[in-house]
Amino acid sequence: MKSNLAVNIKSFRKERGLTQEQLAEVFDVTVGAVHKWEAGLSTPDLTVLMDMADFFDISMDVLVGYDIRDNRIDVLATRLRRMTDTMDPQGIAEAEKALKKYPNSFRIVYECAYLYRAHSAMFKIDKECVRRAIELYEQAIRLVALNHDPNIDETHLYGQLAQTYSLKGDVDKSLEIYKAHNAGYIFNSHIGQLLVGRGEYEEAESYLSYALVNQIGARINLLTSKALCYSGQGNYEEARALLEVGIKENELFKRDGRPSYLDRIDCLYLTGLAYVELKCGSEKKATDYLKKAKKTAEKFDAAPDFDARSERFVDIKEACMAYDTTGETCIAGIENTIDYLKSKELLKIWKSIK
Repeated sequence: MKSNLAVNIKSFRKERGLTQEQLAEVFDVTVGAVHKWEAGLSTPDLTVLMDMADFFDISMDVLVGYDIRDNRIDVLATRLRRMTDTMDPQGIAEAEKALKKYPNSFRIVYECAYLYRAHSAMFKIDKECVRRAIELYEQAIRLVALNHDPNIDETHLYGQLAQTYSLKGDVDKSLEIYKAHNAGYIFNSHIGQLLVGRGEYEEAESYLSYALVNQIGARINLLTSKALCYSGQGNYEEARALLEVGIKENELFKRDGRPSYLDRIDCLYLTGLAYVELKCGSEKKATDYLKKAKKTAEKFDAAPDFDARSERFVDIKEACMAYDTTGETCIAGIENTIDYLKSKELLKIWKSIK
């Protein structure tokens, strides 16, 4: 709840064409008192407020001008998130008020936990913020059955809790939580990072290698999907740039020039580039890209290797298979990609070089 009294006194005074000195005379107070009223440094006594409302011919409600904020849970949660994002210094006080109003609301508790954790990360001197964030995340986990946000689940909450323990400097507890809730190996990189910090390099290597394999796969999916999105919108320049980035990144992760699963991905990138060049009017460049894709595919299909250990920086003992659904062979992957792109011109070029 916010009062607009200071603004209103000044506004109604000016509306009547009065100076601060003249208003002070009306109510038998000092000019300094009027100045403090209008600056919001003090508030008139109740009897003065009543006389003032009568003098300006308005009601007390209008004079005081209370703005009653919308404190419904959704609105309040959104306001808390905005205060977190802007690092509003009033955020912590607002969070505690919200928790008193809705102590058993999952969303409010979660937003308050997030706010405290953000303050902990930004202002590491405040240990109380870290302690409070941990307390609220643990409470949010207990209330998770009341959550209706599909972007938040128990694993996510445990990850946030582990990060907060890490901020506190309790690496043992952070690792314990990460390892106990590492569904789908989602926290491998976090675990590896903490282990490196403790000098436990051998154990860290395994976690980081598996994390790298997953992230390379996720990166491939992201680049191809975004390139297809740009192509669908006719933005071939951006599509080309992404596909070229994909090929360069694959080169970084290839080991000693040996055939690897990334060669198979190169074929998809090259087919995409052929499509882009054809759309941009260069049949020659499209043909050159398809010829390169064909050559790479034939080399891979002659000695296919789907083990991710063939990738650079992946140092693990057990076999770790990489795969996609584009086709049984690399050549089939190219043909299925051309079919997916629905380009008769690209298919014609492919048939001519195959």
